[in-house]
Amino acid sequence: MSATSIIDNAKKATGKVICRDFGQSGSGFFIGDDGFFLTNNHVISKTIPSADGTLIIIYSKEIFVEIDKIIYPATIIIDENADEPAVYDYAILKVEGAHSAHISIGDFSQVKQGESVMAIGFSSGFDLPTASLGIVSAIFSRESHLNSLHMMNTFLMDAFVTYGNSGGPLIRLSDGTAVGIVTMPHEIRGKLREKLEKHLLSSSADVTQPIRDLIDYVFTYLHTGYNYAISIEYATNDSSYKTRVGIQKCL
Repeated sequence: MSATSIIDNAKKATGKVICRDFGQSGSGFFIGDDGFFLTNNHVISKTIPSADGTLIIIYSKEIFVEIDKIIYPATIIIDENADEPAVYDYAILKVEGAHSAHISIGDFSQVKQGESVMAIGFSSGFDLPTASLGIVSAIFSRESHLNSLHMMNTFLMDAFVTYGNSGGPLIRLSDGTAVGIVTMPHEIRGKLREKLEKHLLSSSADVTQPIRDLIDYVFTYLHTGYNYAISIEYATNDSSYKTRVGIQKCL
C-alpha cells in the first residue's frame, strides 16, 4: 500500500473537532462506517482544580466535527464519570450524518521500533488535514499526565506534529491501519517554555509585551523533534464503546 493511497483514505476519515463552548479544537478520525470517531480526551474537555485540590474533568456540551467543510454534531459515548478516558487521554464520539471513510484498527502489539508511520491531523490551525511521515523512535510505557499510578503504552515518533494534531491517527505505513492516537509533544517543549518564562519573570528581564506575544506564538507552534502517540488499545477497550458496538451489531 503506497503512502499516497493511505493519505487519500486517511484524509477522508480524519475530521476537525470543534468545541464551541470551550473555544478549542483538535483532530480525530472514524474507525468504522457506523459513525464512531476517536480523539483525545483533552480535546473535548477541560481539567480544573476543585476546592480540595483534586482535579475535575468538565466535558464540552457543544462538540462538532468538520469533514470536507461540512460540520456535523457529535455526542460523547464514553462514561464521563469514568477515570480511564481522562487518565489515558482518549475519547469516543458518535458523529451523526457524516458519510465518510474510516481507518481500520491495526495490531498495535506488532508495531516495531524503526517502522514507518504517518500522522494525519489539522495541524497549526489549517482547515485541511496535513500528513507527516516519520518512524517509531521508541515504544515504552510512561506515566499518565493526570495520574502517575497509571502507565500508558506509548509510541515515540519523529513525525512532525504540532498544535491542532492532538487526537489524530498514527498510521502504520505497512498496512494503513491506525495503531495510536497522537496526543502530546515531548517534554522538552515544556521545559524550554519553563526556562524562558522563568527568565521573563525575573526582575532583571526587560521584555516588551510584543516580544512576549511573539515568544508565546513560537512556543505554540514549536516542533521539538519527538512527539507521543498513545496506543489505540485504551479507546477500543473502553466498556461504553464495546457496549455500543454490540448494540449496533444487534440492530
